[in-house]
Amino acid sequence: MPENALITVGVAAGPPPTPDRFGISSTLKIGSDLYVIDCGLGSFNGFTNAGLQFGGITKLFITHLHADHIVDYYSFFLSGGNQAKPGQPPVLIYGPGPAGGLPVSEVGNPSPPTVNPTNPTPGLAAMTESLNNAFAYTGNVLIRDQGIRDIEGLMTVTEIAVPPGSDYLNRSPNMQPFPVTEDDNVAVTATLVSHYDVYPAFAFRFDIKKPAVSVTFSGDTTKSDNLILLAKDTDILVHEAEFSLDDAYWHNRFPPNYLQSSHTSAEQVGEVAAAANAKHVILSHYQPADLPDAQWLDEIKKNYSGKATVAKDGQVFEL
Repeated sequence: MPENALITVGVAAGPPPTPDRFGISSTLKIGSDLYVIDCGLGSFNGFTNAGLQFGGITKLFITHLHADHIVDYYSFFLSGGNQAKPGQPPVLIYGPGPAGGLPVSEVGNPSPPTVNPTNPTPGLAAMTESLNNAFAYTGNVLIRDQGIRDIEGLMTVTEIAVPPGSDYLNRSPNMQPFPVTEDDNVAVTATLVSHYDVYPAFAFRFDIKKPAVSVTFSGDTTKSDNLILLAKDTDILVHEAEFSLDDAYWHNRFPPNYLQSSHTSAEQVGEVAAAANAKHVILSHYQPADLPDAQWLDEIKKNYSGKATVAKDGQVFEL
């Protein structure tokens, strides 16, 4: 493993599982410090397969609270934390706060059921608290049987404050990138992106200090001016994609206009990369999963002349 690297731990979109693939997750390795971005299905196994260890995680970032980006979130702590060393500092976790309201039904149900109606839009902090409570018994038993750490003590959650002017009905107004966190290794900035009716949904930029290299993650988004501004002159742009946004291409299995309001086509990824002047675009969270790389690259290259890669699970990019 290089001293400094981007590892595309899992590249599959979801929520349905993709055979023989791990769900969306990436890790930035900066020396011995690890920064995890999203925790898709099976991603802790993919993280482990890559030779990475829970004890190296410094910070963890969640782009948005769709299931395919968070389903393995607690696994990192429930399984990885089982071997946490005494005195290990908590992982600093950054992600969305509460949405503040629910959208209307887009599938023709005027009165849809509501999960947990007393708190139907919890943010990352409340979700984490609920997970700790749900798994209390196994934690309590293992604390007593094996002396493991209390998982709750391995997690410090910060819900990212968004600039004024957005809400669950106005999800990604034009804005300047805003700071999230900074340490000796990296400065992290973010912006809001448009992903159907999910709020907040973030893209993240990591400006690494040594070496001086930037890596930007789109999260799930439509073609986004906010993202183009965030990714300006970035060294690496890790971007999601649906090969086509045409409903007919997918045999009309999505609600009308869902794709166009949620994702970026392969051709549009090239447009975004060119507008941002990104040096290298890496495709992740893409589907269909079984298309030849050449088909993806042909679409991207219609509008982008830089380096482009269709990432695979566990692929390592030296920084």
